[in-house]
Amino acid sequence: TKRDILGFIESGARAPLAPGIRAGGPPGGHALPLPEPWPGDVIEPMTKMRALISDHMVASRHTSAHVTSFIEIDFTRVARIRVTKRVEFETATGQKLSYMPFIIKAVTQGLQAFPVMNSSVAGTNIIYRKQINIGVAVALDWGLIVPVIKHADDLSLSGITRALNDLAARARSKRLSPEDVQEGTFTITNPGVFGSLMGTPIINQPQVAILGVGAIEKRPKILTGADGEDTIAIRTCAYFSISFDHRVIDGAVADQFLAFVKKTIETFPETAL
Repeated sequence: TKRDILGFIESGARAPLAPGIRAGGPPGGHALPLPEPWPGDVIEPMTKMRALISDHMVASRHTSAHVTSFIEIDFTRVARIRVTKRVEFETATGQKLSYMPFIIKAVTQGLQAFPVMNSSVAGTNIIYRKQINIGVAVALDWGLIVPVIKHADDLSLSGITRALNDLAARARSKRLSPEDVQEGTFTITNPGVFGSLMGTPIINQPQVAILGVGAIEKRPKILTGADGEDTIAIRTCAYFSISFDHRVIDGAVADQFLAFVKKTIETFPETAL
């Protein structure tokens, strides 16, 4: 329930702060002066969830050396698979097939190829996680929550779809348990669902990377054929962003991870369904 989730987060799920940092303040522990209300302003106390999110985001910015890279991905092949296989898939599984399961599948394969993207930092040690547990951010009217698909690398596309739809439905109906939001090793956030083209998401501690998915939409693209001739075609595309912790992930590795995810999505086999 919502109460259970809030209690779990408040009791111990906040990211640890780096030495010399306190929540809500700048490095060095010197708090900035609070803004004063002006005549006519409305003062509203933060909800418990908003205060927890605030602490978590500030702690993450003070803990990780955030860097963000971007890439454009062609979803035309996946879009065609969704159209041609939708009825067959929904009849066989009882699940609606969105783009996100394809993204999660590609990400799990990318994390296997680049294990440091699925790690955590413990002092001067790097913990490489054997489990691949994908958190998918869900925006709710009372805040943002990140339910986790456990052992996502062991699931088929239909298994990922079933787990994703179940967690999202229970998140919106406030029926998640604390276990549903624990032990994530990598997070995906989808600002594109609201039309945003791209974003620079904040890492979900103690993870070291987070993927942002922009709006998937049709765009005119220049394609070069085998004969070297260029043509203009309408393609279904999206921008992806990866915010990563530069303490342990070099830019080249993050970019190679993005390129791997791009290639996997753009060459997705129909037999995967």
